[in-house]
Amino acid sequence: RKMMQKDGLLELLEQQGVPFKYEQHQLVLNMAESKALNLSLLGARCKNLLLQEKKGNLYLVVTTADKSLDLSMVAKALDSKRLSFASSERLLELLGVRPGALSPLALINDQYHAVDLVIDEDLVHAPHFMFHPLDSTATISLSRQALDDFLKSIGHAPSWRVLKARVYS
Repeated sequence: RKMMQKDGLLELLEQQGVPFKYEQHQLVLNMAESKALNLSLLGARCKNLLLQEKKGNLYLVVTTADKSLDLSMVAKALDSKRLSFASSERLLELLGVRPGALSPLALINDQYHAVDLVIDEDLVHAPHFMFHPLDSTATISLSRQALDDFLKSIGHAPSWRVLKARVYS
């Protein structure tokens, strides 16, 4: 099946009247590279992780850029036994994105609704979010309302959860 790419997504957002700001930049592959970007966009920079259970349940977890999640605590928060990171092959096969480009916008490619979206409560007061539009050579900024409207339009309402950081002793 054909996965939507960046241009198709941007076109869809425009057709749906979802307001966003867009900025092109160099390729980034992780949060450290992303943080080094000097963007004019405003919004919460988010860390996006695709986690899987042995049973096959999949979760796209969105948290703050600086938080290092405790996977066993996240598993508890999701009533799950054990979570691990999904492989880059799985990311591409399920959501049509490469590592570094994952965001809730990639759920446009989750036609079987196999992935549950979980957003960290720490982001609940963020008025704007910054995400890669299926491609980590660009970033878009959109409001919480715009994000909610988009997610509703693709049938992927998020569940907001308290997600604990790993504590280093």
